[in-house]
Amino acid sequence: MLLFSRIMLITNHGLSCFSFNVKTISGEANLVVDPYQNETGLRFPRTLEADIVASSHNRESANNIEGVVAPADGKTFVVDLAGEYEVKGLFVYAINATLKDGKTAHRIFRIEAEGMNIAHLGALDRMLSDEESAQLGSIDILILPVGGNRVMDAKTAMAVVEQVEPRLVIPSTFALTNLKESLADVDAFCKVFGSCEREASPKLKISRKDLPEEDVIARVLSRE
Repeated sequence: MLLFSRIMLITNHGLSCFSFNVKTISGEANLVVDPYQNETGLRFPRTLEADIVASSHNRESANNIEGVVAPADGKTFVVDLAGEYEVKGLFVYAINATLKDGKTAHRIFRIEAEGMNIAHLGALDRMLSDEESAQLGSIDILILPVGGNRVMDAKTAMAVVEQVEPRLVIPSTFALTNLKESLADVDAFCKVFGSCEREASPKLKISRKDLPEEDVIARVLSRE
């Protein structure tokens, strides 16, 4: 893994859609995970650009690949199958993680950039298996769904946090204004976790030195 002292920019776009902007030795790289359709009730950003777009599952909550804008210097690389991928020095590992019904295809992601390891669990609705945990490896930042129904609920999410032992937790897929589906509010997870730091901004700038040294912190980002 390549180590950099620069800052990563993480942006919450709602549901499990996050974008990651990083600087690598190959230049600036942008990753978008789980772009959603407007049919969800949320308006997807029209100008969201990415070198890589990754989709954890083929539903309207994560399959709006065409809605992501290609960079001016090339095209967007699509990650919708398990495997190891690298674009502009940004590394994405897609891991098969079938939902608890045992048949619905789903992927979780390990992202390596700026000297940090990020796990994005998409719309997972259960705890991780031992094999999945091993494939994820050591994780600094964990992004996981907490809203229940089609994804894991607050208690399951807390159990996954204890499995992964990250340094920073960012909840995703919880109730939002205009969202058509019914999800629990993020407060349910924060209550189980103990407390959450609230960001007024949807954007989080973070470098490895900013990560907590001892206690695990949960940080809720506003939706852009």
